[in-house]
Amino acid sequence: MLTFIRRNLQSVFVQAIVVIIALVFIFWGVGTNLMNQGEAAIIVNGQEIGFAEYEQAYDQLYQRIATQFGGSIPRGFADSLGLEQQAISQLIQQALLRQGGRDMELAVYGDELADAIESMVQFQENGVFNENRYNEVLAVNRLTPVKFENSMRTDLLADKTIGAVSSFILAPTDFEIDALYRLENGAVRVKFVEITADDVIDSIIVDEQELSDWFAANAVRYQDEAKVKLTYLGFAYDDLGEMITVDQQAIVDYYEQHLPEYQIPEQRRARHILLQASETDSDQIHEEKRALAEQLRERLLAGEDFSELATSYSEGPTAQNGGDLGFFGRGQMVAPFEEAVFSLSVGEISEVVQTGFGYHIIILDDIRPGSIESLDEVKDDIVAAIATEQAKPLALQSANEAYEAIIRAGSLDEYLNLNPDAPVRTTEFFGRSQPPEGIAANPRFLDQAFSLQQGELSSVVQTDEGLAIIYASAVQQPEIPELAAVRERAEADFIAEQARLAARAKAEEIRSALAEDGQSLAELAGAHNLTVQDSGNLRKNDPDYQSPFPRSLVNETFTLSPAQPVADQVGEVGDGFYVYTYMDRSEPESPITDDQRQRLQETIAQFKQQQLVDGWVRHQQDQAKITLHPRLQALQ
Repeated sequence: MLTFIRRNLQSVFVQAIVVIIALVFIFWGVGTNLMNQGEAAIIVNGQEIGFAEYEQAYDQLYQRIATQFGGSIPRGFADSLGLEQQAISQLIQQALLRQGGRDMELAVYGDELADAIESMVQFQENGVFNENRYNEVLAVNRLTPVKFENSMRTDLLADKTIGAVSSFILAPTDFEIDALYRLENGAVRVKFVEITADDVIDSIIVDEQELSDWFAANAVRYQDEAKVKLTYLGFAYDDLGEMITVDQQAIVDYYEQHLPEYQIPEQRRARHILLQASETDSDQIHEEKRALAEQLRERLLAGEDFSELATSYSEGPTAQNGGDLGFFGRGQMVAPFEEAVFSLSVGEISEVVQTGFGYHIIILDDIRPGSIESLDEVKDDIVAAIATEQAKPLALQSANEAYEAIIRAGSLDEYLNLNPDAPVRTTEFFGRSQPPEGIAANPRFLDQAFSLQQGELSSVVQTDEGLAIIYASAVQQPEIPELAAVRERAEADFIAEQARLAARAKAEEIRSALAEDGQSLAELAGAHNLTVQDSGNLRKNDPDYQSPFPRSLVNETFTLSPAQPVADQVGEVGDGFYVYTYMDRSEPESPITDDQRQRLQETIAQFKQQQLVDGWVRHQQDQAKITLHPRLQALQ
């Protein structure tokens, strides 16, 4: 059971249950109040769930995933993650929880509903519930208090159902707690071999037919992009601005009106060590990362070099340069991190700081005080800004006159014959990824240029730098090249891919021989000219990790035992494939403390609750009558 605990603490359903509970605190949720508006998307035991609610569930999942990828992801990529199916499952589970609660004769009373709403920060001012703000927020989100409170009541009922079901768990036993402690704090030792593509690349023979077949399947990778050849008239603001004289008083007035723009705020330079832990990670992972962060902070306070520890332990992109973040001002970092940095003195090391990225230890290296740029320092920029602003109507007038003249002339060529001094420019063929210098590099210019058919004239195109009228002289559509034209690159890619597949196959062959035929790793390694390595003692979250065995595979070694000495699958890290086998296990270096026992007791209890709710919902779903709209059936 403990192996199952370890592997399933972050299961999809467990996360789904957390989402269900969290819905109680999402003020824009609409619960079941959108039902009966148009066709039903899902019907659960006669209870209808509308498409509006389905779309909202999908959007919430999408936004959560997008946040993890920096703010946005293509919808096609999101759909490949199964978000549509997750939204359907989530809504079905919510309905079953509410229905189950009613069957248990559970109810949400008025004071419970009021307490839940009053505790929501969206409706508070200075930490206190404000009824005016409550009504304003609901109005902005097109909700009435009755509709919102009914939605909250249904979500709270689902929460109560989870509590009622999970209350039947058996308390964790001392045996379970001690076993999990040994599992998490003991050490495992393995023997292993590493196989890389470089180990087998010399054995790859290029068969012409195989290369041809491979290229046919991958030829799109070598396809050139579409190219255009343009003739265009450019009306750049800078060019017209050079003909404008700006008087001194206008410069002074502009400076005074835009004075806040010339204020240089205080900046600070800091380094940090980041141990990553996201909101979706388990409590156990958070506790382990925080504990490691505290250990590293103690080592820093004892005098160890910050840059060296950052390079060794930080899990952020700045690890390679010792954790250096350079200079930054307020508003550039997340709030907890910023608050910590701007409260430090130079050379001071922060407490462990938690953000949405994980746990940070920060040292402040330097402070650059705030200042105000003088008029003399920014005068040239001001003159350019005023001239550019005054040039915009001139550019628009010139572009419109030119466009009308082209139409009257009948063609761009005829217009140019009549106006030899027109600001015309031409390009050679170019692709979107490598535009020529100047105004053509502007995204809006490129959007218009690559939307034209050959011989087609655009209307007036506005860009950040000016205006343009574009004529597509010629268009080259993308073509898939013949193998001969890209053979050198294609053959190198083919060999690299085949070598990686061969390395994986060799690793799997060795793993299978170990697990199924009982051969020794030493014999197999010798037959394949590989070196057997000893991992040494492997511990989870070891702050002094020095083993040659990949750290990312350590958790999997704890699934091994004398009864099952070989992993179920080959380990893969970067370009390497790892086959490893159990040697021995060591007990924890220190006995379990009362605090650790309490934490593990809570972890096991939480897991048991999740498993019980999981089983209950699955049983309810097996017994339920569920109908999906044909549009959603196609997604299953």
